[in-house]
Amino acid sequence: MIYQVMPNLSDEEYNELKSDIASRGVMIPIEFDENGNVLDGHHRLKACGELGITDYPKVIRAGLSEEEKYTHARKLNMARRHLTQEQKRSLIQQQLQATPEKSDRQIARDLGISNKTVSTHRKEMEENGELCKLHSSIGADGKERPRQVMRETKPEPVLTPYEPEPYIPTPVREEYDKPIIPILRNTGNNERYTPSEYIEAARRVMGTIDLDPASSALANETVRAEMYYTAEMDGLKQDWYGNIWMNPPYAKDLIGQFAEKLANSDFEQAIILVHNATETKWFKRFIDSASAVVFPTGRINCLSPNEENANTPLQGSVFIYCGNNTDKFLEVFKSYGWGARL
Repeated sequence: MIYQVMPNLSDEEYNELKSDIASRGVMIPIEFDENGNVLDGHHRLKACGELGITDYPKVIRAGLSEEEKYTHARKLNMARRHLTQEQKRSLIQQQLQATPEKSDRQIARDLGISNKTVSTHRKEMEENGELCKLHSSIGADGKERPRQVMRETKPEPVLTPYEPEPYIPTPVREEYDKPIIPILRNTGNNERYTPSEYIEAARRVMGTIDLDPASSALANETVRAEMYYTAEMDGLKQDWYGNIWMNPPYAKDLIGQFAEKLANSDFEQAIILVHNATETKWFKRFIDSASAVVFPTGRINCLSPNEENANTPLQGSVFIYCGNNTDKFLEVFKSYGWGARL
């Protein structure tokens, strides 16, 4: 098991996994290289052998170098396992020691985490003598450049508090009076997908789409995120990082959880497409994280799985931007409607 980058599961954890596979089957494909070596899913494969299961989902990753195989295994573990902070730290340190010449941003993309996290661990390892200090790094384009040192974060200025005039707040409805129709969701039985023009607009703003936390394999053919979480993987239990595109599930018991997850995640930028339900608590929670919004002048007709137009939506939408590239976001997305900084 040369590509097993994490310790073996405990007997209790393994038995729970085996019991789950016995009842539901293998939910996440087992990945192999072209020589039959397991890159991800050692414990799943072992459980299948003991249960006599031979027909399980698998993926063959051909053409990867030895370094790329280990990197791929670490990335999958970072995304799919409920790791402790110490276990995450170990995987990041393994990658830094294996490829110290790579830029922090490139290692962050390799592992599916934020470059700020990589920079923090690199600095700590350099100070402890676990990693040599390098004056240059190699980016994704293969070019060598002077290494950028992470700046110390300055404390936020203290603002003078003020007392607003008393007012009577408008009651905020927790949910709609009628069931929400999932016309703009990436997952679920009634799937609808965002037209590619809006995805490409998001890419022009953020540069890359590192993560779509509410997606599917078919949806990602358009989004082309470097990492995406399916309903089976449960994006609410995974780490969110980098540049995020999100068209969350509109089920009333989920959308608020996605808004809360975004508010408590360490990411660089995010663009969210949701209903313009300004009277709901989940909408306000999204706005708490935002720096700009754009309200399209018309309703967005999303696509069904066969790429035909779905039914005309019953409600308007809004693009919510979180990040420091507000001017670019408004420049690109105001062609679809009117927007404002927050």
